[in-house]
Amino acid sequence: MGEVRPRQRKFAPRSRTGCKTCRARRKRCDGQRPECLNCTRLNMKCEWEAPRRIVPDSAPHIETSTPEQGILSLGTRLDPWEILPGNPATEREHLLSYYVEGFVPSISVATTPSSFYTNLYIPMAFQSEGILDAILAMSSSQLAKRSTDPERARHLQDVSYKHQAKCHLYLKDRISPSGKPLKDTYPVIGIILHLVGLEALNGTTSTKWLSQMNCVRRILGGLYAQPHTMESWELASLRRHFTYHDVMASLMEGVVETGKRSSSDTDFSVLHSPSVSSEIDPLMGISYYLCALICRIQYVTTPNPAFPHVTQAAFISLENDIQMWTYDSPLMSPNIDTPLALDLIALAECYRLAALIQLYRTSDSHKVLVPACASRAMQFIIRIPPGSPAESSLLYPLFLAAAELEDEEERMKCDQRLTAIQNRNRYGNVSNVQKVLREVWKPLAAGTVRRDWEDVLKELGWSFTLG
Repeated sequence: MGEVRPRQRKFAPRSRTGCKTCRARRKRCDGQRPECLNCTRLNMKCEWEAPRRIVPDSAPHIETSTPEQGILSLGTRLDPWEILPGNPATEREHLLSYYVEGFVPSISVATTPSSFYTNLYIPMAFQSEGILDAILAMSSSQLAKRSTDPERARHLQDVSYKHQAKCHLYLKDRISPSGKPLKDTYPVIGIILHLVGLEALNGTTSTKWLSQMNCVRRILGGLYAQPHTMESWELASLRRHFTYHDVMASLMEGVVETGKRSSSDTDFSVLHSPSVSSEIDPLMGISYYLCALICRIQYVTTPNPAFPHVTQAAFISLENDIQMWTYDSPLMSPNIDTPLALDLIALAECYRLAALIQLYRTSDSHKVLVPACASRAMQFIIRIPPGSPAESSLLYPLFLAAAELEDEEERMKCDQRLTAIQNRNRYGNVSNVQKVLREVWKPLAAGTVRRDWEDVLKELGWSFTLG
């Protein structure tokens, strides 16, 4: 019997020094400058990372992009997607390919082999028409916002509306009036979470996304409440996706009544008690456990006159958990470039400080600590260069920290950074954040005290996700 030879890899590893275009397309780059062989062959614009600058801890302002840095938009990077097939079947394949090669990289802080977007939702789409419709709705909506052709943009938005309508019909047949799933539970959760993402993309300011989150919360809570529930990889991935969006929902807890959970609701704290994992999440990076802690804020800060000491103890415990939270360094990950690993560390620290800001805002005796946390958060934010993948999840800490700014120059640079993010990502909620922050800062120009962002949202009647 011949000797058994070990199986060999038949593909080359991704280049750590490749151009942005090849990395976005998940292709190996030969590293040739100024234009690599792949970009030359496909007649695509070859973009490279700008040289990184070391920013001291005491940096007082936000680094913003300049025209010379050549802000890279996804529309520029993915020129082949400008060509839309006329055949409906081919168009469907086109949108599905865009989801994998364009949409997912654009919203991911890191491209990892374990991303639930590609490893869970894509296989599920071949078994569930509902998930496929959710994917096509998301892809067509994002492409519509990036299209330079108004007619094509209208067509793509119509395509998105059509698939969204199919998603709602799918859900209607699978969710009871009480909110309990009747069948196809995992696809139902995945579809609703995609619809929440669409609300962010479209810049919705209603409470619709909070109602969708409450639906997923009840479904997941019911699953985990069942005795002897074994958490599969699929269920764990759905919980991860939910946790990211629930961070944003927890922030709106004090703004709108429909976002609140009554005391008669199920105890959902089990959803936010994950095991510590070194896996890099596509949305939260290395901050999954921290995001689970952030979600608990909405449960421990609710006043309970009957047991005030219990509430105070829970507050102190959560504060300590956030402050003492540790993570595995992404510098050791074989799939992450060193510059991106440093960005993920900065993003994690941004989230830690934003979590403390959110927690301290609920306590009159702790509000005095908010400005220092905001100032420190801004120092970590400027370490993430414009265009970095980590920037795709920067909106939550950036909003909470920027709402505390007093200095006019810092405010102007923050507004410019948000404009640059909007030009790259085209997400409607970025524009909403800018509008709210400008209202928060407006009194400062007259020499008076800035407004509280929650008061601004209540006045506008707005609720939006920072996802």
